[in-house]
Amino acid sequence: MNVTRDILHYSAEMARKIGARAVVVYADVFSGSDALGEFLDAEPDVPLVLVTRGLHPPLPRREGVDVVRVPGIRLTRLGQVKIAVLLGFSRGLFQKGDRLICLTGIAGSGALDTIVFMEVGEEFEMFAATGAEDISAHVNPEVFERVLDLAVSLGYEGREGKPVGTTFVIGDTEAVLARSSQMVLNPFRGYPEEERNILDPALEPTIKEFAAIDGAFVVRGDGLVEAAGVYLRPESGGEPLPRGLGTRHNAAAGITAVTKAVAVTVSESTGTVTVFREGKILMEVERPRPIGAWGPREDRLFPGLRRSGGGE
Repeated sequence: MNVTRDILHYSAEMARKIGARAVVVYADVFSGSDALGEFLDAEPDVPLVLVTRGLHPPLPRREGVDVVRVPGIRLTRLGQVKIAVLLGFSRGLFQKGDRLICLTGIAGSGALDTIVFMEVGEEFEMFAATGAEDISAHVNPEVFERVLDLAVSLGYEGREGKPVGTTFVIGDTEAVLARSSQMVLNPFRGYPEEERNILDPALEPTIKEFAAIDGAFVVRGDGLVEAAGVYLRPESGGEPLPRGLGTRHNAAAGITAVTKAVAVTVSESTGTVTVFREGKILMEVERPRPIGAWGPREDRLFPGLRRSGGGE
């Protein structure tokens, strides 16, 4: 714990020297809030953003300290940083050009083990898209957080142990639906609006069930689910995508190139979650794959082989 405390204090000193916007700390590393509370007392002038999955006791609430909640599943260290910064960006906590010092590690380990310095818009591919800063103009940040949470959960867990691939298109729904068609009867049609808002936790099992059908979800910027099983047919595509990405990703890129929507895809083969904006990849969050651990895709490709042990 002494090393972790030294890392925290060194990061505060470095933040002052470089004029960092904030020190972003993955708070779930700690089993309690004592170490963080001590740091807050010792460095009151350093802006902090605490990142949590919400699985531990409430974090300390103090002036100058913001809290960002990330999906409640295990993520890679870089995945933790990517999601936390993008969600902070969508909420207006960070802006293009901000310098951030991000500290992370394994949840519950009691030790920070990774320091990432980034300049928003320069260092990470997630902010390469020019329009990233105005996501909140068309999409409620809470809705974006909820969709990202569901997508990462589907990418990690699948549906009943089976891999699932799907797409969520958020915002600018009139333009999106004008460039789409139903592949199946719309399962959300006819239901009251109060029963089909993606922010309602009671809707989660339904969303995960319908994720198994072909097509995309179309979600209004305020969270109302307009349709599922939608075939996206934009007139033109976005920028050329990396090799290995298929029809789902090309459709997501294309629909965001011709509308003001944001698209979030879940890869059935890898579990990777990809966020698209203006026809470009805004961010990718890889499914954790510990050494020796198998997932649903390996079970499908290599039936009958024994799983080996794994861990975080």
